[in-house]
Formats: sequence, C-alpha cells, structure tokens
Amino acid sequence: MKPLRGFLRKPFDPQLHEENDGPAKEAVMGYIERNWFLDVVEGGKYDVDLIIIDKGREVGFGEVECRHNWVRNFPYQTVNVPYRKHKFFTLDLPTILFSVRSDLQQALWCRGDTILQAPVVENRNKYVAAGEKFFAVPLRSWRLVNL
Repeated sequence: MKPLRGFLRKPFDPQLHEENDGPAKEAVMGYIERNWFLDVVEGGKYDVDLIIIDKGREVGFGEVECRHNWVRNFPYQTVNVPYRKHKFFTLDLPTILFSVRSDLQQALWCRGDTILQAPVVENRNKYVAAGEKFFAVPLRSWRLVNL
C-alpha cells in the first residue's frame, strides 16, 4: 500500500511522547516476555518501537500507543490507527500494534497485515482540525490481553 499524499496529520508532540511512550512500552515489553517467552528491546528513536527476538534472532516488531479515552471497556466498534503508521506494517518482518488502555492494565493487539486491509477513513480530532486519515480496524480483529 502506497502512502497517501497531501493529507494532514497530527504534529509530533515531545511532551505527549514523554508522558506516554516509556510506561506503555515497558508494560507491553513485560507482557511479551512473560506470555510469549520472547526477548524484546526498544527500537531506535525514529524506528519501530520494539524489536521482538527469539533465540537471538529478530522475529518481528511491535508498535505501541496509549489510548487515554479507553478507561474501562473499549468504547468503540473500531480501533482507529493513524495512517502515518502504515510504514511500520510493511517492514520485512511482521509488526504487531498494541493499543494500551490508559491505566496500562490491558491492551488490544493486532497484526499489521490485518490493519493494512482495513478501510481508510478521515476523522477530525483535537490535533488536526481538517481531519486525519486512519485505518478503521474492526474491534473483532483485535485480541484483548491483560498486561
């Protein structure tokens, strides 16, 4: 899938990144290590969030996002994944996206190849007034896990 050109997207916010990135990644790393018995290391600053390793060999990647509007049960029938993340779902190894609940107790995860098959929609949000493109991934495509 080619990147969409000429669409608006949320600008990078270092403060939001600082507040959310570390704790959510740590929670997901712990989950993968405890439940999938795989090693996990952080990716580079501009690369995928996590590198998943089995017996010393990279076997996949993980992207992590924290959802502040998810407090108890997930409140929507679709999980909107920013289209700008498509580049992480076309890498040479599979990528899994973890959408983490605000209290870091649960996450939804989905494979990148599944996300790429979802319809692309435009949604307005508080960061981009004209709207931003998202993959609208049906909730049934995700697995709910306790972190």
